[in-house]
Amino acid sequence: MKKIAIVTRKLVMGGIERALASKLENLCDLGYDVTLFLMSPGGELENSIPSNIKVEYIFGTERSVFEKVLKNVDKGKYYMAAKVLFCSLCSKITKTVFNKEFYLSKVIEPNETVYDLAIAYHTPASFPVVYVINNLKANKKIAWIHSDVSVYKNELKPYRKYYQRFDHIFCVSKFGKDKFIGMYPELEQKTSVFYNIINRKNIIEKSNFIDGFQDEFQGIRILTVGRLCNQKGQDIIPEIMINLLKEGHEVKWYCIGEGEDRDKIDNLIKQHNLQNNLILLGNKINPYPYFRECDIYVQPSRHEGYCISLAEARIFNKPIVTTNFVGALEQIKNGHTGIIVEFNAKKLVLAIQELVEKKNIREKFEINLLNDQNDNSSQMKLLLNMI
Repeated sequence: MKKIAIVTRKLVMGGIERALASKLENLCDLGYDVTLFLMSPGGELENSIPSNIKVEYIFGTERSVFEKVLKNVDKGKYYMAAKVLFCSLCSKITKTVFNKEFYLSKVIEPNETVYDLAIAYHTPASFPVVYVINNLKANKKIAWIHSDVSVYKNELKPYRKYYQRFDHIFCVSKFGKDKFIGMYPELEQKTSVFYNIINRKNIIEKSNFIDGFQDEFQGIRILTVGRLCNQKGQDIIPEIMINLLKEGHEVKWYCIGEGEDRDKIDNLIKQHNLQNNLILLGNKINPYPYFRECDIYVQPSRHEGYCISLAEARIFNKPIVTTNFVGALEQIKNGHTGIIVEFNAKKLVLAIQELVEKKNIREKFEINLLNDQNDNSSQMKLLLNMI
């Protein structure tokens, strides 16, 4: 049985993680021996990992450096205890994320298992990239690029030597690939596109498990799903909502997700008295009933790679307004299956307003999306051919 190692940070409720969950299901169905390496436990999606996937926590379950040192001392591993202490202190005082993660990789004992394939699966400038190269033994090593790397231009500078050591790099969109090759032209021959796998049947089944919206609102429901952070752009929603209400539209906007911008958005909602019109629903393990029941889906991101939540909205044939991030044009045909605009509050207002006011356009998008559904399950062959 072929052995595959996949390394990521934590299974939080995010697009990268939901895409990973789909891949894990596929790999299980195909009978591979898969080990998932997590930097830390406790993500919302951790309980959804298939039972035959082995899970290992990279930094163990100790809650502090002291506990890690003591554990090694108890085992008579005095050199490792000193190394853990020294590298942990270095990671605390260093000024760059790269150096911090480099020192952290030295805290971990090398994994002696030889895998057929090892995958670094997270943002491009992150610990899994370092860990796969420094700490795992594998016949083939792959890096997975989910983001627009131009956003991480400065952070990525010290990672070049690591990417050069991978056997292959997958990018989740054509535009994402172009951005990556623009930064690393010497890696063009071993870089290709791997569109995120969406389990359409499974998602539709989950959407029927429970009802979504619990209020009695009869107007137009707008939905946005994603981590509450600067990248996803939810902080612009209050301004858009104010303008939609000024025009007299009966709309309610719901956001699913949590994140570092929660308090900021909450304060904007209170400041503009939007408590009845802009609802933060928090994380939902199963967001699909909300996709099924909404009238319009809006993705106001500043930057993305492929954007899983946009792909999920397409499964439900929802009229879509999205900003023009990397990969948006690969999912939406502007004016045919949705509306693509620049990241700008006024332009988003006009696009949403057009869908709110014109039912015929909403219906046209829904029909076109229904006829435009593609099954991308064959993408798995690209991965398995690497073994």
